[in-house]
Amino acid sequence: MILNTTVYAREPEEIMSKLMVISSDGHATARMRDYAPYLPASLREEFEDFCKVYDEGGTHTFEERALSQRLDPYLVEEWKEKVIDPGRLEGNFDPAKRLVELDKEGVAGEVLFPDFGLPFELYSPLLAAQLGEPPRRHPHEGNQAFNRWLADFISHAPDRLVGLASVDFSDVDRAVREIKWAKNEGFRGIMLPMFEEDVPLWSPVYDPIWATLADLELVANSHVAISATTSRWVAPKYAPPHPVCLGPLFVAQVEFFCRQILDHMIWGGVLERHPKLQLVLTEQGSGWIPAKLKGMDYSYDGSFLRRDIRTAIKHKPSEYFARQVHIGSSLLTKAEVEIREAIGVDKMMVGVDYPHHEGTWNGGTQDYFQATFGANEVPLDQAKKMLGENAAKVFGFDVAKLQAVADRIGPEAEHILVPPAEDKFPRGDVHKPLGGANIG
Repeated sequence: MILNTTVYAREPEEIMSKLMVISSDGHATARMRDYAPYLPASLREEFEDFCKVYDEGGTHTFEERALSQRLDPYLVEEWKEKVIDPGRLEGNFDPAKRLVELDKEGVAGEVLFPDFGLPFELYSPLLAAQLGEPPRRHPHEGNQAFNRWLADFISHAPDRLVGLASVDFSDVDRAVREIKWAKNEGFRGIMLPMFEEDVPLWSPVYDPIWATLADLELVANSHVAISATTSRWVAPKYAPPHPVCLGPLFVAQVEFFCRQILDHMIWGGVLERHPKLQLVLTEQGSGWIPAKLKGMDYSYDGSFLRRDIRTAIKHKPSEYFARQVHIGSSLLTKAEVEIREAIGVDKMMVGVDYPHHEGTWNGGTQDYFQATFGANEVPLDQAKKMLGENAAKVFGFDVAKLQAVADRIGPEAEHILVPPAEDKFPRGDVHKPLGGANIG
């Protein structure tokens, strides 16, 4: 094997400074019973009964029980030996151990989302639909409990950890109160939920929420499988030819309803009515963005749509995107990095996706970046934006404090910005084509 001996050239003043990496996509949840103190006293007995059921059949997406449904047995065993048994998943609920994992991966800062496994949540919404399970009970109280638990979690390292609050939109006044609470607790945004189809995102009933987010400078963040323009998931009556086929069959639907949030926010006039509101699209790919914006602009300028649409939508869709939309490019692929300028170097933010199996940390984040950034020989100035600077601006990280962390644990440009000598990621997202399904 011929080793790559390319030396990456940097300006003299940059040689001593390591790269600052901020993951725009991380997840944290408590062990189920640890939510109990954060729930109203009136629900704790019911919650204890639920926990007994959860002990029997509940699972996280990164645990053996769930992974065995979609991964080869040898991969599950490898995951158990290298991740579960050494305790690397404990960073999901233990902030001190989370920092150990971040340091190991060279990640200075991280944006934290909820994950499946919130109070009273036995399965993910999609799996619950497939199994015929009812929706999660007490969603508002469960979200509040998670938010208060997460506030304690991020308080362990507020300069490195940024939280996104989980907010139920069904009661707008209550949602506004929760958003104001989140701002006071140091959160930098909220997670968009799954919406009811008869009350879409552009409904004026939600304007107080969008206005509050804009006024408080909190982002509205969508995330695949958590956010959608519908809460309706229809379980098929007929089994596929193989159980694993459910993944490819459903992922396009899940991605579509998450990506459709962009349509609702632009064509629905939300971004027009709230010009300071910032929207982030996370873990739904980014290779679709250039063609999507071209198509939207053509509808606006070149199609037979009535020209008086401009009385409501006063700018081209791409102009709203440029002004108010950002991309949590998780998991970033080699093909997406190749077309980064068409997508928007100033828009893209990498994501590690801890603690999920498909995340960059499973195999080494710095090697993953070399396989994507290095393989495309991304210039240093562009890499710095995509690896950390864009996320610092969007989520309000203190760059000086994070750079101090990066100087201790961050990756060297000479390692990740040169082509790799071997392919360490033959499976997974690195080589996924631009139109590929977003399944790891």
